[in-house]
Amino acid sequence: MNLSVRLIINFLKQSYALQYRKNLPNTLNLGRPVFLTNQDHWPGGHVCICESIPDHLLSEPLPDDILVLHSPRAASGYHSASNKLFELPDLCSLPELFNQLQSLFDKYDSWDNSLKELIKNEGNIQNLLDISFPIFQNPLLLRAADFFMLSYSSIIDENPGLTHLIDPNYSFDTLTTSKLDPYYNEARNYKEPFFLPEYLSGSRELCINLFQHRIFSHRLILVEALGEITEELAPLLAHLAGYVQLILVHSDMENIGEGYSLEHLLSDIISGKETDYSIIDSHLSEFGWTSAHTYCCMNLKIASLDQQNLTSKYLCHHFEEIVPGSCAFRYEDDLVIFINLTRYDGSVDQLLNNTVLFLRDSFLKTGVSNPVKGTMDLLYCYQQSKIALDIGSKYQNYRWVHRFEDISLYYLMESCTRELPTHMVCSQKLLTLKAYDIRHHSEYCETLKIYLETHLNAVQASRRLFIHRSTFLYRLDRIKELISIDFEDEDMLFYLMMSFRMLSLRRDIS
Repeated sequence: MNLSVRLIINFLKQSYALQYRKNLPNTLNLGRPVFLTNQDHWPGGHVCICESIPDHLLSEPLPDDILVLHSPRAASGYHSASNKLFELPDLCSLPELFNQLQSLFDKYDSWDNSLKELIKNEGNIQNLLDISFPIFQNPLLLRAADFFMLSYSSIIDENPGLTHLIDPNYSFDTLTTSKLDPYYNEARNYKEPFFLPEYLSGSRELCINLFQHRIFSHRLILVEALGEITEELAPLLAHLAGYVQLILVHSDMENIGEGYSLEHLLSDIISGKETDYSIIDSHLSEFGWTSAHTYCCMNLKIASLDQQNLTSKYLCHHFEEIVPGSCAFRYEDDLVIFINLTRYDGSVDQLLNNTVLFLRDSFLKTGVSNPVKGTMDLLYCYQQSKIALDIGSKYQNYRWVHRFEDISLYYLMESCTRELPTHMVCSQKLLTLKAYDIRHHSEYCETLKIYLETHLNAVQASRRLFIHRSTFLYRLDRIKELISIDFEDEDMLFYLMMSFRMLSLRRDIS
């Protein structure tokens, strides 16, 4: 394989005192060394070793793809500032130099041949990374665009000091830090290798993005954990990424036509594609989800930042790791999580206690359904969780978790006014009393509301209103006169309480 000027010069500096040059070319465009004799032209595409430069080449410009190594004074004054022409020290043995360069090319050819052989034999990405460790001398990671870890160098498992690189909590912390960083978000579009600073993950990283159908899909990462990462490694990482891409494409082709997954089944249930419950039960039982189990559903609103960073797959995986018996997947613009509470071996309360930090750190709000036994109500579980999230976010936006049982009254009241406006649904007696208060600057609505809230206890009501009991009783008599209310009618009292709630939601009454 071809090597770069930078790689070759940095290798030779270990043995020879070569003059410093800035901005050495870092493109893999140089083949094995050749000796310059009486060629008509510069041998472009090679490392050129020469004891002297023929006169006819002194006026010929150097090609872009060449590195010239010459003996002292062989090119006096010729391209003296070129970063592709280097003077060798006195007493340098050109044959020895030639052999050193050959061994360097042998090393990288051997690596490249191993990569090709691995692809030919349908090896996996793990093998690619392990074969490449001697080249990079640092651990390699392959992550999906959503931070899901796909593969990593075996050296990480062998070295206890490196295992934090694959720890789920470490990755999650890195995720939450990175997705708020402007540079990290900008780097998603880079086509060439780039460095990520140490403050993002705790280690400096050399990265290259991989794309599928022009969309950022994966990132190959070289972590500076065992030694310094230098710029010369950037094109080598890009070279390795080409082979990784081949395996990823092949894997995608193999995945086409895979069998039914639990995620696909649950997605079909909530989308209405699968409605035959005998089939549903049969398929779910294949995954150990039976009609004897208890289930609930969580619906998580993905923040716009998470949608941009494509973190949903990683978040799903992380949730399934911390909650046994769960299945998490992206559906439309939300994350949907079904939890088999029987296999989880816990209640909804325990579930939420175990996941509250995950939700907070992920900047996610969730709606949670009521628990149900059996599989026939899974669709309704999903609908409950979605309603809980939508209505809870509307009326209690400060909360991270919205349980359906906590917002069910809000749901009932919104349902009541979906086809008719509030004033056409709530009690006309209450509206009459409200209109009277407005005209006469009285407080009969508030008096009635407090009386109902204190369960018709005149003493408690008068205390809450800060009025004398006799004053309260007088108001109560006036209310009876104005709207002919019967405090023995439980249905009427319930209707009045609901009407108060509906008007309160509409901010028509406090």
